[in-house]
Formats: sequence, structure tokens, C-alpha cells
Amino acid sequence: MKRRDFLIAAASLALPLPSHAQQAYPSRPINWVVGFPPGGGADGVTRLVAAKLSQNIGQPVLVENRPGASSIVAAQYVTQAAPDGYTIMSAEQGSLIFNTALYSKLPYDPKDLAPVSDMIRAPLVLVVNPSFPARDLKGFIEVVKQQPGKFNYGSPGRGLAHNLAMEALKARAGLDIVDVHYKGIAPAAQDLLAGQIAISVIDTVIVLPHLRSGKLRALATFSEKRLSVTPDVPSLAELGYREMDIAPIVGVAVPRNTPKDVIAKLSSEVQRAVRDPDVSAKLTGLGLEIIADTPEQFAAFLDAEGKRWLPFIRRLNIRLD
Repeated sequence: MKRRDFLIAAASLALPLPSHAQQAYPSRPINWVVGFPPGGGADGVTRLVAAKLSQNIGQPVLVENRPGASSIVAAQYVTQAAPDGYTIMSAEQGSLIFNTALYSKLPYDPKDLAPVSDMIRAPLVLVVNPSFPARDLKGFIEVVKQQPGKFNYGSPGRGLAHNLAMEALKARAGLDIVDVHYKGIAPAAQDLLAGQIAISVIDTVIVLPHLRSGKLRALATFSEKRLSVTPDVPSLAELGYREMDIAPIVGVAVPRNTPKDVIAKLSSEVQRAVRDPDVSAKLTGLGLEIIADTPEQFAAFLDAEGKRWLPFIRRLNIRLD
């Protein structure tokens, strides 16, 4: 080999490869950030899927809770992380869409989060304490209209899906019910059980045991069709309130500039973990609906959610600052 050719070949071998191309992804532990405290629905779903993901890819998947300010703390942290697929986030509509209307200024741009997969959705149920003097939605509306402003309903916070669902029903039915904000849906459910509040919108993960024990009464689901886990509870759509289908989701997002091949690999592995028979059985047993979609499908869903709910949030002037 001529000296010039040898030097060219040697130089080409010395050129550094892109960091994500040096080793097949994933080649080290993944940090999975959750914007809610331990013990909640998003945390439980994340830990269940993360355990299976870790088993499948042969790398540790470490769940880190960074709660605060409607997932803003977690979202800001993740958007500032290296876009290499090793820092990921459990994301919901708030961090990805709603916060743009709920806050006048955010410390992060939701566009700096790239969708990976929507894992599950948690259907919502309109529930009352058994002492409430109505057994169906029609009676509920009549009672509330007869005593405007008397009844309170518990929500996990303004701007979350539970809150938007109830505010949408109030607007459609012309109801005057006072929103009482809690730090999560679990304490709201506790006060509903104790009779401190009369009404709430609760996701199936929390409410199913109380419905089955008779400690709470379900009036309707915020869905187009009846839920398989509550077959005796009518959907709002069948009761004449269409386009009221809203539910919290738990999806996965990464920093925007994460390489597309890394996003595709991560999405494929998340989908595989969610659809694992043992994992999916546990999730559906809680009343959750399995989604496990592609980055493109998740992005299309988020776009549709924004078009539906951002104008509603702005029209009602729902603000968090």
C-alpha cells in the first residue's frame, strides 16, 4: 500500500462515530422520569412497563419521580437532557399540550418533547357518594339544577383531564358545581368516600374497587361506548352527550433531537413491553385501555387532542398562573 493511501485509511479509521452509532441502542441504563409522586396511576403504569422493558432489552430501566407543577418539573428536566434515548419521560396531555394554554409562560417548550408511544388511556367515570339523591345522570342533572352552587366536586387539579371532563359536562348541561382541587385524585376519592364532597370524576384505576364494593355510585363514563369493566354504567355518548370522550393517558416522550432510529427502537420496545400478556392483563384488569402505538400515531393523537381541548381551555379561561 502506498504511504498516501495508508495515511488516508488510518485517518478514516480514527474519525469518531456518532455517539448513538458506536454501540447498538440501548447499551446502558435508561432513566425513566415520572412527573407525579410514587403510588399514583402514572407511576404504577410506568414501573410495571419499565420492569418488563428492562427484562426485554437487558439493561436497567431506572424510574425517577420528579413531581411538581402539572409535570412541568419533569418536562423541563427531560427537555434539557441529552437527546440520546437514555432519558425518557412518562408524558400526558398536560405536559405535551394543555400546559401551553394553562400557563402564560412555561420553562420548557412542549415542542421540545418528541412522542414515542402512547401506552395506555385511563377511562373516566362520573361518580357520587351513595348518599347523593340521584341514581342516574338525568336525576343528577335535575338535583344539581335545583340547588345551583350547593354541591362540590373533587378534581386532582385544574387543567387535568378529570377537571376538563367535568367542566365540559357542566358547560353542556348548564350546571353550577364548585370545583375543589386536590393534590391528586386519590385524596379526592377519600373525601368522596367520607362524604366530605358529593361528586367527582375518577379514573378506573382508583374507582373500580369502590364501585364493586358499593361504596361509590357510577352515573356515566366519559366515553363513546360502555367500558368493559363497568358494563352496567352508560356512556355519556349513549345518554346524548357526544364528543365528551376524554381520558388521561400515559405515554412516553424524549428530547426533540433524539435520533429517529433511537426513537423507533425505543417505541418498538415500549410497545412490546406494554403488549406482553402478563403486563397487559394487569393493566386491563385495572380498567386501563391498551394503546401501545407508534410515534406517528401518538403525534396524530396529540394533534387531535389539542384541536379539541385547547380552544375549550381558553374559552373557559382555565389558568394555572
